[in-house]
Amino acid sequence: MTGRHYKKILMVLAVLALTVNSWNQQGLNNQRETLGLTRLEPLENAPPVLAFSTVALGGFRGLIVNFLFLRSNQLQQEGKYFETLTLGDWITKLQPTFTPVWRFQAWNMSYNISRTFDDPADRWRWVWSGIKMLRDDGLRYNPTDTEMYRELGWLFFDKIGRFGDRTHFAYKRVFFGWMNEVFPDGRPDYERFLNPKTDQDRRMASLLTNSFKMEVEIVRETDNEFGPLDWRLPETHAIYWSVVGMKRAKTGDPIVIYRILWQSMLSAFQRGTVDANPHTGQVEFSPNIKIIEKVNMTYEKIKKLVPEKDDYVGRGQEFFLHDAVYFLYLHNRVEDAKMWYEYLRTHFPEGHTWVRDMPLEDFVLLRIQKQVNSATPYKNKAIVEAYLGKSFYYLALGDGERAQGHAKFAKKAYDAYHKRLLSDYMKTVQGLSSYEQIRTAVLVNCLSGQGMFNDLMAERLRIALGLPEDWRKELRAEVVDNLEEEKKFDVGRNNQPKTEIQPNRALAPSKK
Repeated sequence: MTGRHYKKILMVLAVLALTVNSWNQQGLNNQRETLGLTRLEPLENAPPVLAFSTVALGGFRGLIVNFLFLRSNQLQQEGKYFETLTLGDWITKLQPTFTPVWRFQAWNMSYNISRTFDDPADRWRWVWSGIKMLRDDGLRYNPTDTEMYRELGWLFFDKIGRFGDRTHFAYKRVFFGWMNEVFPDGRPDYERFLNPKTDQDRRMASLLTNSFKMEVEIVRETDNEFGPLDWRLPETHAIYWSVVGMKRAKTGDPIVIYRILWQSMLSAFQRGTVDANPHTGQVEFSPNIKIIEKVNMTYEKIKKLVPEKDDYVGRGQEFFLHDAVYFLYLHNRVEDAKMWYEYLRTHFPEGHTWVRDMPLEDFVLLRIQKQVNSATPYKNKAIVEAYLGKSFYYLALGDGERAQGHAKFAKKAYDAYHKRLLSDYMKTVQGLSSYEQIRTAVLVNCLSGQGMFNDLMAERLRIALGLPEDWRKELRAEVVDNLEEEKKFDVGRNNQPKTEIQPNRALAPSKK
């Protein structure tokens, strides 16, 4: 066979192979699209060269993705976050199953691009865009990837729920307002979700399923297993997406989801109760002691799921139990505090050995001492005043248990600091008021409508204490008359040496 004929045969075979390949290509493309392995539609808003290359190269898209990813990393190091965002968008369209880019995109939008703006509304827009992209698009193409659920839960837990961003309060307010439309008072109403009868019910159900991509049954399952939770808080949504990830994720190390779960449960315990003051409109967060058992159950469950991490998870559980005992005692739930204190001592005998033989009262006192040991006299006074202020606050709201618990802690904090002073002379030099004097001064401030109190709250406190309308006559005149003098004294002493500070005579015990 001559060389000329040989070349003709090769050309015919090449044409035949390309023809057969073109017949099979469409079927292969359809199968890849069905399995979610790639996206075949052309890129939008891409330069003509890139758009042409993606169509012409077909299966060589991976080469383009590698180049774009390297370029994206370079731009990231140069701080060109918006350019990085554009390249990342192209990469996710070319290779939607390449999960590192989805996670990086969400992180870049929520943490990098958001901080380039000063307006909290603009910053929030980018934070939420990162969450929305990861949840609505990333998980749609990668529903079984463990790291995707971890990243989504982390954005709720860290970016919105914690305090690292200077505008985090703005994020919390917006998120709280959105979720309050779906979960009035923070609790799910499953009947209204599943069988909406009014326009408001249908709006709530649509927001839950269409806008926030949440499933009613998983909400119910999450709340039953880990609640009662307040669904207006970001920690709760981190828990929800952790539950979804535990159910659906199949690739990757599940410990990353478990870690988000127990961190979010701990956060939901520490600040998972919304205290909305109906008289001032002020919203504060306090511990959710109702879920102590569920938080402890979460630690135990995770230790069984990953027994090789038993020690690691157990350390976190031990310190959680310290907080649980402390907060229960603070809420005047002494019997519950005793029960969990006994649980702590029996289940962690090799932890803090000093706990085994220490009475509950001493354990609580030690916890208070940690707050006051490094405090100056005036910081210690501020701690005592804070506890007393909260005590009167809860008393005005009709929560006697919490009021009494905070009052006990105020006295313990005061006594704990005074035991550190060596002599009465030191107490005199430090200029410390008596506990009764501090308590009276705080009470006057509250009754006068200062701090957390407005006129209505002050009136409720007066009635709760059984004081007459001219309540000032019931309090020591020198305390009431000299509050302004005390404030001036506090300001002035910052410039005085400690040894020259004199006691505040306005608050000294009156002579009988």
